[in-house]
Parts: sequence; C-alpha cells; structure tokens
Amino acid sequence: MGSFTDFSQLRKFKPAEPAPAVPPPPAEPEDRALAAAGSSADYFSSLLGASEPRKKPKPATGVPELRTTVVTPATIARVREEQAEAARAAERAAFEAREAALLEEIEIQKSVSESLATDLATANEELADAKQELADAEAESEALNARRLQLEDENHRLAADLAAARATQRDDAQLAAKDVEIARLKAELAEAQRTALSSSVLLEKPAAFSEKFPGELREHVVETLADAVSAAEAGGRDRRARILEAVLVANPPTGELDHRREAVKRIVRDAGSRLDNAALAELEKLGFRYVSGNKHHKLEWAGIRFPLAKTPSDYRSCLNSAAEISNRVF
Repeated sequence: MGSFTDFSQLRKFKPAEPAPAVPPPPAEPEDRALAAAGSSADYFSSLLGASEPRKKPKPATGVPELRTTVVTPATIARVREEQAEAARAAERAAFEAREAALLEEIEIQKSVSESLATDLATANEELADAKQELADAEAESEALNARRLQLEDENHRLAADLAAARATQRDDAQLAAKDVEIARLKAELAEAQRTALSSSVLLEKPAAFSEKFPGELREHVVETLADAVSAAEAGGRDRRARILEAVLVANPPTGELDHRREAVKRIVRDAGSRLDNAALAELEKLGFRYVSGNKHHKLEWAGIRFPLAKTPSDYRSCLNSAAEISNRVF
C-alpha cells in the first residue's frame, strides 16, 4: 500500500467541543454555618464520636498548613438530629416542670378544700346545737305559759265560788278556807310568773349567733349589766341603776364565766413553763381549738386567735398569756 498523503479531506471534520460546566447548587445557610464552623477535620471527628481529636503532623517550617473541610450530607443530618434532640429534651424538661407546679397547686387547693369542709361541718354542728337549745327553750316557755293560764283559770273559778259563797252567806270557816286557798293560788301564780320571766332571755338572741357554750350570750349580757349599774351610780343616774339592779335580781349570773377564767389560769399554772399535750387537751375541752404552729402554739375561740410560746421565757409570761386569753374571750 502506498502512503496516503492527501489531507484535503481533513478540513471537513471538526473537533468535538467540550460540554459546558454545570455550577453546583447554592449551599443552604445552615450548610454554610457548618462549613464555616468545621475549619478542621478535628471538629467533625468530635461530631462523629471520636474520643480525642486526631493529631496531625506539624508542617515543615516555611510551608503553610493545608486544611481540608469536608461537610457531607450524613454529617449535616447527624448535627441536625442532635440539635432536634436537644430541643426535644428542653421541651420535655419544661413540660415536667409545669406538670410538677400544677401537681403542687392541686395539693394546695385540696388542703384548702379540706379545711373549708371541716369548718363547714363545725359550723353546721354548732347551728344544730343552737336550734336544739332554742327548741327546748320554746317548749319550756310554752309549758310555763300553759301552767300560768291554768292557774289563772283556777283563780277565777275560786273567786267566783267565793263570791257565790258570800252571796249565800255561807259558813265563815268555809269562807276563810277559800280566802286561804285564793292567797295560796295567788302566791303560786306570782311564783310561776317570776319563773317564766327569769327563764326567758331579756333580749332577743340573734338567729345567726353561735354560742361556744350554753348561756354564753346571757352571761356576757348579765355581766355587762352589772358593770352598767356601777357606771350609772357613778354618773348619778339613780333610776337607771335601780332598773338594772331589778333586772339583775330577776336574772342572776350563773358564774360560768368566772369558772372558765379560773380554769384557764389553773391549766396554765399547772403546766408550768411549757404547755404539753395534756394542757392543750384540757383547753380544748373548755371550747378552745388548737392550731398547730412551727414556732408558737395557736389557740382559737370563736374566730379569735392568739399565739402561745412553746418555750416561754419564764413562768410569769404563761400567767400573763392566760390573763390575756381570759380577758379577750370571757
């Protein structure tokens, strides 16, 4: 074969043009932040769980150190998952704190409800006792009124018999016996009227007022009248003083308030410088209610509270506290 030396046809063929370069997609802001943070391979070694960063050999003197940052989709996904897990943990902690606060608030509301229920039950018991006492007093008053009416009728009947006997000029002895019987009935009627007056309350008792012991309201009113007698005499109000004295004669005090004052002093005096459980139990029998306290005892009487030191400074301070209690509630 001969050599081919005709190159005239080569000009018909053109070399293939290279394909245009496709630019990579723009990086996300988070990817850029990760890329900026990951300025060395040691950072991503810590993200991948390496126990210690890898030590690289020191570059030769005068040769700049080359750093390579590799941000793979798996690394980005791992970092995002750790961030999401941290956010979820913070959300769980906030939820648990809120749940604990709600449980504590529920317990507080429950204790308040129980305290209110106890107070309501006590008030209902006191109201029932007051109603029973009122019913008993009304029944006794009705019985006395019935007896008084009966005596009045019998007195009228005897008076009519006496008038008829005198009209028919009966025997003088029979008339004298009738007079004696009439006098006896009059005395019995006066006694019944006096008893009815002394057993009734001088003033109308308020319907909503609750007594700590039977007759508490009457005893305070009677003692107040006794004090008012002295004040009226000192002020020159003679008529008022006589009226109050008459009321006190018809309504003598029972001495219950003095008895309770002495009982409080005796309990405190016998307890000495420390009020123990036995002394508190005796005070509760008198009608006081013990309220526990951290630094002090607390006693309550009809809504009036006063503290008592658990370890008073001396014996006299206890007696002073007893005198203050008696003065405030009796």
